[in-house]
Amino acid sequence: MPRVKRTMLGFVWMLLIAAAVPAQAQLQFPLQAKRIVFLGDSITHGGAYVAWIDTQLRLQNANPRPEIINLGLSSETVSGLSEPVHPFPRPDLAERIDRVLAKSKPDVVVACYGINDGIYYPFDEKRFQAFKDGVNRLIEKVRGAGAKLVLLTPPPFDQLALRDKGKLKPAGEPEYGYTAMYENYDEVMQKYSQWVLEQKPRVDMVVDIRTPLAEHAAAQRKTNPAYALSPDGIHPTAEGHRLMGEAILKAWGVESTLEPDAELRKLVQQRMSLLHAAWLTEVGHTRPGIKAGLPLAEAEAKAAELEQQINALVREAQQPRTSQRPSNGGTIYSVFYPSQARADALRLSVTYSLWIPEGVKQLRGIIVHQHGCGRGASLGGQTAADDLHWQALAKKWECGLLGPAFEPKEGVNCRLWCDPRNGSGDKFLEALDQLAQLSGHPEVATVPWCLWGHSGGAFWASLMLAKHPERIVAIWLRSGTAYPYWASGQIEAPTLTDAAYTVPIAGNPGKKEQGHERFRIAWDGTEQMQAEFQKHGAFFEFIPDPRTGHECGDSRYMAIPFFDFWLQHRLPAKSESAGGQPKLRPFQPALTEWKATMAPLVAEYMRDGSTADTTPPPAPTKVTAVRQNDGTIRIDWEAEADFESGIGGFVILRGDQEIARLPEKPIGRFGRPLFQTMSYHDTPEQPLPEMSFVDRAAPPNAEPVYRVRTINSVGLQSPPTASRN
Repeated sequence: MPRVKRTMLGFVWMLLIAAAVPAQAQLQFPLQAKRIVFLGDSITHGGAYVAWIDTQLRLQNANPRPEIINLGLSSETVSGLSEPVHPFPRPDLAERIDRVLAKSKPDVVVACYGINDGIYYPFDEKRFQAFKDGVNRLIEKVRGAGAKLVLLTPPPFDQLALRDKGKLKPAGEPEYGYTAMYENYDEVMQKYSQWVLEQKPRVDMVVDIRTPLAEHAAAQRKTNPAYALSPDGIHPTAEGHRLMGEAILKAWGVESTLEPDAELRKLVQQRMSLLHAAWLTEVGHTRPGIKAGLPLAEAEAKAAELEQQINALVREAQQPRTSQRPSNGGTIYSVFYPSQARADALRLSVTYSLWIPEGVKQLRGIIVHQHGCGRGASLGGQTAADDLHWQALAKKWECGLLGPAFEPKEGVNCRLWCDPRNGSGDKFLEALDQLAQLSGHPEVATVPWCLWGHSGGAFWASLMLAKHPERIVAIWLRSGTAYPYWASGQIEAPTLTDAAYTVPIAGNPGKKEQGHERFRIAWDGTEQMQAEFQKHGAFFEFIPDPRTGHECGDSRYMAIPFFDFWLQHRLPAKSESAGGQPKLRPFQPALTEWKATMAPLVAEYMRDGSTADTTPPPAPTKVTAVRQNDGTIRIDWEAEADFESGIGGFVILRGDQEIARLPEKPIGRFGRPLFQTMSYHDTPEQPLPEMSFVDRAAPPNAEPVYRVRTINSVGLQSPPTASRN
């Protein structure tokens, strides 16, 4: 249950985010700069977080991509303070800042100081004032040079990592230092960080790196109490540097993360270290013990050679990646697109997976199952194309089943994808073109769509309606729509043509969302959209789920019949699908039949939260029983979902004796228990179950006949199918 609660809270949080941010979240000023200079102490000198930022901007094709120069200096402070036990006076940024600015000529300066500035003593107002004075000097100097300043909070001091190492000293000691630190030094850093955060009105940007590092360490220590974020208390691990880099990138508007391969990371770090040493020598400093770098011109020439190797790896990483695999009587074709850190492109990575049933020569349409906001929803989207019940609908109408899955990263701004004008609309069309080539079905690029969307997915679908009404058979909006946001001016209103009112729509909020403090917009917005669309003659049914809140529940038992009806009445004849973009039939001639056959089903669903099924499911096929080397017998089979109620499970018999049921313990947290356990998001939970069973009590000297029955979600069983040994 805790995992479920976290998922639900993630939805709440992402919905609030969606309500607060503009349709196009802007990339921030550092990404418009020509040159960014990083300043700081040994954490910046090591440069792993700076290299991570550079790597991500390369991988994500930032355009323009600023030149990044690391001028961090080990042991340095901004306060000019140095503890007595330090082997040499700590370098003071004030000594070199004029040369840094004059020689590097930055557009943006990023500065991370503080961890050394308290010199590892208990809090003292004079030392604190020296830190403030140093930051104030830095602000004046950077402003005087015509550059913008980004201040980073100091990272946390990881005292837990040093608890048993004899390096911590209690209050009241006469002397402290970097080898004998005040045991509660992180409290000092908390005060320093808070003051830095308060400088937001005075500088161009402040980025809090302390909080994500501290939260990460606390989360890790729930399962590993010995986890060390900074093994020496000061310097973060590689994971810590990555978190620092991601926090900075997110503040700059880059929310995606792409995994670089080891060779690329090595080359970027090598290039940065080469130039770092050269720039330190070029600028000059007072810290002893640092080896002189190459002359800057020589270092830049060597860096250019590394740049060629880096660029080759980056070009390869930026290419879409395709794959295919068998799935339940069909094939799933997938294409992955890396994110693009550009204002004119999709800024999150995404995978589109398209299931095509076996034996279909020409597809007539595509059923799109679009997940909602949050990491859990994105993970759920990874299995949408594997869903047996939705596959049954797709197969019936010779359609493909498409499951987009956007980058499953915690805390991502949902609007980066759920507003299709931010790049996901164009990427969707690009994916269809590529999947058409990959699958050998060129019609994938032109056939019409059914759009199912949950939460942010419904937001996306309602805006796709404005852009592509002529291509949409019907839309199912589960707990969401963009309408109240554009009607209230929170996002730019789309231009709706008359064609938008010709697409049948069902709005399906959960009854518990009505009046809910946070989710009521899903209910109210759907009602508002229905009222407005019906003024224009649209077919828009309001079909609330009486048993649920924001979760999808058993809504599939109404959504699938809804699409089934409109596929029957709106798809063009097969002969019309052969060339170009098919023309959908109008909805008006089907209204009489809707009232006769579908209106009673809608009333039943609105009363019960699901629909009845009185017919048994189809029997399994291709049942085989093969003895394994260890003497057990493995039974495999295939099965199609009951169109009305899906697959609840299977009964396995040896002869006429029942020996097992799958699943052994059916789980139905959000609705009826199914063979593929349903998630909050109306998608199968991972790992996907196999249609397979091993009989470990098989008779050793006989080859019994096995039989398998399908059970649908209301408990009805199919006739048995015997094995073919």
